[in-house]
Amino acid sequence: MNIKWKLTLWAAVLMLLLFLSYNLLQYTVIQNWVNNHEKEIIRNNMHEVVAYLQGFEPGSRITDSGDYLKILNERYQLIRIVDAKDAAILTISDKVPEHWVQPKYVTSEELLEISPGGDTLLIYRQPLEISGFTGSVEIVRNLENFESLINLITTLFIITGLVAIILSLIGGRLISFQLLNPINSIIRTMKRIRENGLKERVQITNQQDEMTELSLMFNELMDSLEQSFRQQQQFIEDASHELKTPLSIIHGHLSMIKRWGKDDPEVLNRSIQLSLNETNRLIRMVSELLILTRANHSAAVADYAPENIRVKQVIEEIIENFQTVNAEFRMLTRLDISDDCILHVQKSHFQQVIIIILDNAIKYSRDRKEIRISAAVEAGKLVIEVKDFGMGIPEDELHLVTNRFYRVDKARSRKHGGNGLGLAIATRLMDSYTGELGIDSVYGEWTRVTLKFPLKHEQAAGGGKEESP
Repeated sequence: MNIKWKLTLWAAVLMLLLFLSYNLLQYTVIQNWVNNHEKEIIRNNMHEVVAYLQGFEPGSRITDSGDYLKILNERYQLIRIVDAKDAAILTISDKVPEHWVQPKYVTSEELLEISPGGDTLLIYRQPLEISGFTGSVEIVRNLENFESLINLITTLFIITGLVAIILSLIGGRLISFQLLNPINSIIRTMKRIRENGLKERVQITNQQDEMTELSLMFNELMDSLEQSFRQQQQFIEDASHELKTPLSIIHGHLSMIKRWGKDDPEVLNRSIQLSLNETNRLIRMVSELLILTRANHSAAVADYAPENIRVKQVIEEIIENFQTVNAEFRMLTRLDISDDCILHVQKSHFQQVIIIILDNAIKYSRDRKEIRISAAVEAGKLVIEVKDFGMGIPEDELHLVTNRFYRVDKARSRKHGGNGLGLAIATRLMDSYTGELGIDSVYGEWTRVTLKFPLKHEQAAGGGKEESP
C-alpha cells in the first residue's frame, strides 16, 4: 500500500474514531439525562399524590381520591394505592396494564426498573400512613417515549456513522492529497530531470511549512549538483584540451622523425628534446592534478601528520631560494612575526602554497621586477601577503582565477609553462586547514594575494624590518 492510501485510511480512521467517540459521549449524556428526568417526574408525582392523600380529613375514604388522581396521572403512567396485605385499593392507569406489575406493600421507599413484555417500566413505591390506614403508594411509568427517543437517536447515530465513514474517506483523501502534493511535485520534477536534464526545479508556493522547506532544500541540492556537474564537465573539457596540445606536439615530432628526421641528427635531437619538454609538462600536469584531487578530499589533511613549523624560518628559506634562481627580482620582505611563531600544518603543504603564490608573482611580472612579501599576526590569524607589479587581473575575472586550468593570459602562461592549476591547488590546501586565500588586483598595475592561517594560540607579534636582499 502506497503512502497516499495509508494517509487516507489513517486520516479516515482517526476522523471516524473522533466522530464515534463524540456520538457515544452524546448518546450516554442524553440517555442519562432522560433517565434522570423520568425519575424526577415520578418523584414529583409521588410527592403530589402523598401530599394530597395526607390532606384527607379523618374518616374520608381512600377511594374518594380517584377523580383527583385521574387528573394528576400522566400518559403511560399508573398510580395505585396498596394496603398492608398487598391488595390494590385504588388503581388509576393510562395505557399501563395492571397485570404488568403486582401490587406490593413496602415499608421504605423503593425505586426500580423492570422490563415485562419488552417495555421498560420505572416503579416507585413509598409507604403511606394516614388516619386509620396503613399502606403504600405505587407509581409505574412506562418508558416507551424514552425508548422511542433512544431508538431514534440510535438510528440517527447509525445513519450519521455511515455518512461519517464516507465523509472521513473523502476527507482523508483530501488531506493526503494536500500533504503529498509537494512530494508528488518533487517526484514529477525528478522525472523531468531524468528526461530533460538538471535544469528542472520544484515550483515553490507562498506557504511556509516543512514541505516548502523540503522543496527549497531539494532545489538547493539540485543547484549544487548542477554546479558540480557543470564544473566536472568543464574540468573534463579543460583537461582534454590541455592534454591534447602536448600529445599533438609529441605525435607531430615522432611522425617527423619517422618520415625523415632520423637521418638528420640536428632535427632528431631537436625533436627529441621538444618531445621530452612536452613529456615533462605532461608529467607535471598529471602530478598537479593528483595533488588537486587529494586536496579536494576532506581527509586531505589527515593523510599527513601536521607538525609545528617555525613560520618565519620557512618563509625566509623559500624567499632565499627564489632570490637565488631569480636574481633579477627585488624581493622586499617585512616579517612582523617573532622567530617563535608556530603554525600547526604540514610543512610541505605550507611550502607548496607559498611557492605557488611566489611562482605566479614572478611569472606574471612585467618591467617592474619587484615582489613584496609581508607577514603578521592579526586577530589570532597568521596573515601573509604577496604583492607583484605585473599584468594584474581584470575585476570580472578575479572569482575565476582559482578554477582549474583557468588563466588570465593563456598565451603568456603557456610560454612560462603554467597549467592553470596552481591557485586551485593552493585554494584547496588552504581550505583543508580552514584558511583563507584572497586576491586583490588592479588590471595592468599590481596583484596582491593574501593568505590567512588560523593559529591555535595567539602568537606574540615580533618586530620585523623591511630588507632588500
